[in-house]
Amino acid sequence: MSTRTLAIGALQLPYNRTEQFSQITFEIIKDLKYLFGTQGDVVIFAASGTGAMEAVICNFLDQSDKVLIVNGGTFGQRWVDLCIQHKIPFEQIILDPGQPISLEALDYRLSSQGYSTLLINAHETSTGLIYDTKAIGKLTQKYGVFFVVDAISTICADIFMMDEWHVDVSLLSTQKALALPPGLSFLALNKKAKLRLETKTCQSYYFDIKVYLANQSRGQMPFTPVIGHFMMLQERLKDIKLHGIDFFVSRHSKLAEFFRKGLQGLPLSFLPNSPSNALTAISCPEDIDAFDLVKRLAAGFNCFVAPNGGDLKHRVFRVSHLGEQNKTDIDFLINALKDTLNNFQ
Repeated sequence: MSTRTLAIGALQLPYNRTEQFSQITFEIIKDLKYLFGTQGDVVIFAASGTGAMEAVICNFLDQSDKVLIVNGGTFGQRWVDLCIQHKIPFEQIILDPGQPISLEALDYRLSSQGYSTLLINAHETSTGLIYDTKAIGKLTQKYGVFFVVDAISTICADIFMMDEWHVDVSLLSTQKALALPPGLSFLALNKKAKLRLETKTCQSYYFDIKVYLANQSRGQMPFTPVIGHFMMLQERLKDIKLHGIDFFVSRHSKLAEFFRKGLQGLPLSFLPNSPSNALTAISCPEDIDAFDLVKRLAAGFNCFVAPNGGDLKHRVFRVSHLGEQNKTDIDFLINALKDTLNNFQ
């Protein structure tokens, strides 16, 4: 996080049930719409991204739906787990790690099997793969399928245009490319989604979107907000609007490219052919344990990269390009990788 963000987080918190705080909320919502690329509404939750995902299930789906889930990894699986938890009928397209979805196969599934809803992660964070959300949105529009996109780890790192890409609901949270502490998540919904709300009964007290929309109309939250996060978010969104979102997408792209070029000559390979700018997922050769490598980087260089879980735990690790990272940081990591790989036994 930036020093400015950290400084705001250390300030005394204002009281939130005031007109002044309501104006802050209105400003935040307006700027969040800019991030999502939508003219629709945005709801703010004091929750992680998974909370926003569960809000989708509780508000927009029920046992009358037939859901299709694109499951390309840990976060595709999270959609599956949520549907199981809430007894939502679903089928899934299971992809090998880093494998893109076949648009032809998806077209066939959507055209012939009566799905009401498609759930996908724009960027499958466990593998680094970014899906072609724009092309998928054309298919869901063609067949009248309600389209929900978890864009938590892609907005501000990659291009994302909710309205232009025919996305009905999309999600974001604070701790990825927004470069803020975890604790807030956001759900954007278009007119089609608002109409759908009226046909469903929310299965959650805390995540009832209709209650949030009613309270946000006066600049307030139905429950105690994370006030310090609101203050940091307000300033961060001002900065993004000042520079333009394309500036931040370009910055993440350049950092990702710089890192990937720096790995040339090392016995490592990239997992997906279509990676997000947010991170690089790296496959290790058979004689290198990825989880052990992550631990050695931390112990030997105080350098922290992300391990993976499940079947990828010992094969793949991930390097973020988010936050206040710069080329000096990347050079340090590359040299640490070289030293660690040279001494791997």
